[in-house]
Amino acid sequence: MTITKFDKKLNFSNDGQLSLLFLGTGNAFQKSYYQTNLFVVKGDTHFLVDCGTLCPYILDKEYNTKLSSIRNLILTHPHADHIGGVEEIALSAYYISKQPVNIAIPEIFKKKLWNESLRGGIQFSENGKMKFEDYFSELPISRIQKKPFEIYEANIGSINVKLFRTRHVTTRPDSFKNSQISYGLILDDKVLFTADTQYNPSQLNFLLEKYKNIEYIFHDCDLDGFSVGVHASYNQLKLIPEDIRKKMFLCHYNEKVKEVDAVEDGFAGFVQKGLYYNF
Repeated sequence: MTITKFDKKLNFSNDGQLSLLFLGTGNAFQKSYYQTNLFVVKGDTHFLVDCGTLCPYILDKEYNTKLSSIRNLILTHPHADHIGGVEEIALSAYYISKQPVNIAIPEIFKKKLWNESLRGGIQFSENGKMKFEDYFSELPISRIQKKPFEIYEANIGSINVKLFRTRHVTTRPDSFKNSQISYGLILDDKVLFTADTQYNPSQLNFLLEKYKNIEYIFHDCDLDGFSVGVHASYNQLKLIPEDIRKKMFLCHYNEKVKEVDAVEDGFAGFVQKGLYYNF
C-alpha cells in the first residue's frame, strides 16, 4: 500500500490501482472530523460509500466536487451520518445530472431505506408521485452466503464489492435479527472496511480466514468506550492479536484521537481524511 495526498479535486479515474479516500473520519457527533464517508476509485470506476448529512458540504468545500458528479453509490446502514445526504444526491441526480444514481443495495435494505428514511422527503414531485427507481438504478447484487452471517456480492465497473452483515445497534450480541441493519465491505478481496460495527472478533477472524488476500482493515473505533452495544471500543480492539492490529487503521473517532497513540498500541494508525490509500 502507498499513501498519497489529495490534490485540488477528486480523481474520478486513475491508473488502475484501487484507491480509497476518506472524505471524513469522525463519528456522528464530531463535526471537526466530519463523518466517516468514503470515496473509492479504480481505473474508470468510482463510487461513494455512504453520504451523511455533512457529505455534500465537505465534497464541495474541501474536495471541490459537486454531489451530482457521483454516479455510483453504496450505503452501509441508515443512520443520518451515513445516509443524511442521500436525499440531496437523489435530487441532484434527478434535477441536475438528469440520470439515476447507480446503487448496489440488498433488497431488504432498499425497502427500509425508501420506506423508513427517504420516502417522506422525496416521494412527491411536480411530476407526480415518485418511486425509488426514479432516483436510483439498481446494480446486480447477489447473496453468496447466508450463515453465519449474510454476504452479498456486486461488481461496480472494475471493482468487486462484498457486503457482509455486521452487528451494529443491538442489546443481543448473538442476534442479527434484532440489530440495526448494517454492512461492512470487502473491496477486491484485499481491503476490509467494517463501517459501523460492534466488537466482533469471531466475524473478523472468519473473514480474514475466508479472504486470505486482505491486506489492510479500516475498522470502526469508539474512543469514549461507552457505546459497546453500538461500536467497537478502542480498548476492545487492543485485544485483537498483534499480527492483525498492525494492518488495522481506525476510523469513526472523536477529539480524543489527539490523546491516543494507535501506532504505539500496535495498530497501523488512525485513518486521515484527504489521503488516498492505494492498493
